[in-house]
Amino acid sequence: MKYSGEPLNILHTIGLKELYPIIRISFFVNGNFDISRFKRAIILSSKVIPELFCKYSLADNSFIPVTDDLEGVMFTDIDPDLDIGRWDLFADPQLRIYLNKQRVTIFISHILTDGAGSKQLLYLLAHAYNTGTVDNYQNHQDIEWLRKLLKQHPVKTNRNIDHPAKPLSLPALAEVNRQHRRTFAISLTVADSKKLAEAAHREGVTLNDLFMAAFGQAVQRYSDTDMISLACPTDMRQFISGQKQLRIANHTSRYNISVKSKLTAPFEDLVQSVHQAMQQNKDNFQCFQSVKSLIDNYDTSSLDELQQTVEENYHVRSISYTNFGIINDQLFKFNQCNIADFRMLGTYRRYPMFQIAVSTYHQRINLAFAMIGNDAEERMGQAITMTMMDLLQKYAEKYNF
Repeated sequence: MKYSGEPLNILHTIGLKELYPIIRISFFVNGNFDISRFKRAIILSSKVIPELFCKYSLADNSFIPVTDDLEGVMFTDIDPDLDIGRWDLFADPQLRIYLNKQRVTIFISHILTDGAGSKQLLYLLAHAYNTGTVDNYQNHQDIEWLRKLLKQHPVKTNRNIDHPAKPLSLPALAEVNRQHRRTFAISLTVADSKKLAEAAHREGVTLNDLFMAAFGQAVQRYSDTDMISLACPTDMRQFISGQKQLRIANHTSRYNISVKSKLTAPFEDLVQSVHQAMQQNKDNFQCFQSVKSLIDNYDTSSLDELQQTVEENYHVRSISYTNFGIINDQLFKFNQCNIADFRMLGTYRRYPMFQIAVSTYHQRINLAFAMIGNDAEERMGQAITMTMMDLLQKYAEKYNF
């Protein structure tokens, strides 16, 4: 028995030696958290998304069951950052959960689903925990809607867009020993998060514009370039008409921007440049460029050819940005419990590769990263993250009257 994959599952099968395609979510649960009930919720969720309990077969882009219980899925009193290196998506289930007293850490296969799909999985787990049922839930992974959109909005692929001539980079540091997996996160206060949203609205830009500009300028301070080139993942579910459906799948493409900006340029000017570039991309449906060739050639090309297509249009960047958006705290909650210290991150990147992950939960904007690095490299990541926060806080203060 196997479950067929969709073309976009292949997106995150390249560059496996550089980074492993996973999404990391962690949080504290305070209150009367029932472990047995949580385990039952995981089992129930696997009935809706059976691929969670499957290994991934790259040869034919399919998911093959490997368990029908929590063996190989749930682990207790084990450091997730030390243990996760054993996880093999091509032999193990696509879901891995660690319980350490009140700390819950959930890893989800990025081959199976994207950030938006991971949020939907959180909501499904919470619903199953709170109600004890997943009746009327059905997962949808089809992409016929995307094929239609590609016909309605034809775009030309351009390798140079995804491979900028002057990419952002970080310097290699002298000390390269003692690299290990580590994470870091800081959060704006609820008040500062609200101020920033109000400032963005007042200036006619998006919060995402601000996050990208802040990250780009923070990295540029260590990078020898006057171009800020970033890829911004976007959830294509927004283009699906009709009633919203459960879609724990890969439905992500990305916008690519390159804006000229001197190191000394005012942050406000960069924000406007990023906003204009992003708006132009949205108006032109530029995000479809990153997946068009993969979709067009899926039925006729070999796996090697498809992976080369991905490399040309959706390659692994050394400096990476992602915004998971808002995690709905009314949908992700456990009865009689409080969730705190929520973090949602991409995979561990070995320095000098680096990714910032933005998310918002309980009205607080979180900035976080997962890294394979040593103490000095972690400090570099922390400096970039705190520089981002400083830029955002100053912008919020300047444009709130």
